[in-house]
Amino acid sequence: MKTFAIIALVGVASLALYSMAPSVDSGVETQFQEFLATYGQNYGTTEEYNYRLGVFKSNLESIAQMNAEDQGVEFAINEFADQTPEEFAVRFGFKQPVGTKKSTATHVRAVTSENKDWSGMWDSIKNQGACGSCWAFSAAATFEARFELAHGDTNTDDLYSEQELVDCEPESDGCQGGLMDYAFDYLVSNGFCTEQQYPYTARDGTCQISKCAGGPHDSGFTDVAEKDEQALVDELMNGPVAVAVDASRWQFYRRGIFSNCKDNLNHGVTLVGVNFDEGALKIRNSWGGSWGESGHIRLALNKNTCGVAEAASVPTF
Repeated sequence: MKTFAIIALVGVASLALYSMAPSVDSGVETQFQEFLATYGQNYGTTEEYNYRLGVFKSNLESIAQMNAEDQGVEFAINEFADQTPEEFAVRFGFKQPVGTKKSTATHVRAVTSENKDWSGMWDSIKNQGACGSCWAFSAAATFEARFELAHGDTNTDDLYSEQELVDCEPESDGCQGGLMDYAFDYLVSNGFCTEQQYPYTARDGTCQISKCAGGPHDSGFTDVAEKDEQALVDELMNGPVAVAVDASRWQFYRRGIFSNCKDNLNHGVTLVGVNFDEGALKIRNSWGGSWGESGHIRLALNKNTCGVAEAASVPTF
């Protein structure tokens, strides 16, 4: 009798848990299981599993809709497929400056119609994690490239510390967002630590600038003319450019030339290439190498796609 009571209780509990699960067909759950295996994801409770399964189902529907709307662009399941748009948005950390942006250098035009791709200057793509430090990654990548180019090199021999910018740059707000111009301004009077000296943690920390006395500096920065895509492409010929974009629809981008987005700037990235033959700008992102086209996205050229030409800048040396 006691055994029967225990079995009955277990049955009731299982039924309760089952009733909490989202209504999905077996095909969706099979894809979810494949997602968990691929990305090593694991949840501590049945409730969390069921919740994430529901999020995954919703994201599958969004991916299908975007693929139907955006011909020539592919969206697909990736490591972010169990995150809501609100959870994913913590990676958007670009903050518009208050008032007029200041510039300390003169823009140099280098008009050309030749294709250019600087992405080979790096061996890999960095990953900012769940921290709104995109501005620091954009600034660091642009600094790395421009510093090497200023010294006659086309490979980024040294990678610099986004964590230093997150912890120490006083005008930005670390994981809560910032501005590339502020980072370049900070580096006029502060040495830039290497990654090894000041490792990335993906969270706000206490400034430890003493780790890297004697690191490299820039001499200021220049802002590219706002909403002038020709000026942006001209500046790209001199080297990679820090740019801001509206990345609200980028979560599941897989491949293709992307054009369907607004221009509510929320994410800092690095412009690394232009291909006039295919009509695309090439962007280096900071969400790891498995996202998009090996960590990159192509944006339609001559459309100010995602607001790419609205807040561009480079450090000067």
